[in-house]
Amino acid sequence: MVNNISPVLMRGLVVFAAVFVLGVVVAAVSYIYMDDVYQEQQAAKRAMRIWQVKIDSSVESNQIIDAFESNFLKLVNQGVVGAEDRLSWFETIQNTARKRGMPSVRYGISTQQALKEQNLKREFKGIDVFKSVMTLDIKMAHEGDLFALLNDLGKADGLFAIDRCDIEKISKKTVDTENAMKAYCELGWYTFRGSKANKGRKNAS
Repeated sequence: MVNNISPVLMRGLVVFAAVFVLGVVVAAVSYIYMDDVYQEQQAAKRAMRIWQVKIDSSVESNQIIDAFESNFLKLVNQGVVGAEDRLSWFETIQNTARKRGMPSVRYGISTQQALKEQNLKREFKGIDVFKSVMTLDIKMAHEGDLFALLNDLGKADGLFAIDRCDIEKISKKTVDTENAMKAYCELGWYTFRGSKANKGRKNAS
């Protein structure tokens, strides 16, 4: 039967077969190329998502830093971070007592002690917290003098909490009597510093 095919038809069949094979090869190459392009596009999209997450995280971190930087600097300026400013406390007590005419204000302060880490809240881990106890032994005309003194101390450099405060009336005369009341208070003054152990870990890394 093959012998009955004319040369012209044979050449046509050969050309057709060659074109068909070429078409298949071109289609296969195109499919492989398109698949590679698709994979590259997907990889590029994944990389873009990763970088977007990094950018968003960086922006969020900068926003957090901006939000807390002013508060941190304020704490530094108030004497909460770093060394104590006891002179500021004593001057405040003396000025308030003189301004309000308080007859007797005796004060003292203990040696600064570091608080144990296990007694601190989780958010203060890695920070050295120090406490000094101030005692106030006061004679005054009325409790308003004590409130004024504590209010003025709140404006001094540092951060304190009232651990104890006992007020007693000692005079049965009118409240305008200078020695009508007395008070004994204990205040805890706190300062914060970066933990040496935490700094060591940072340096090691």
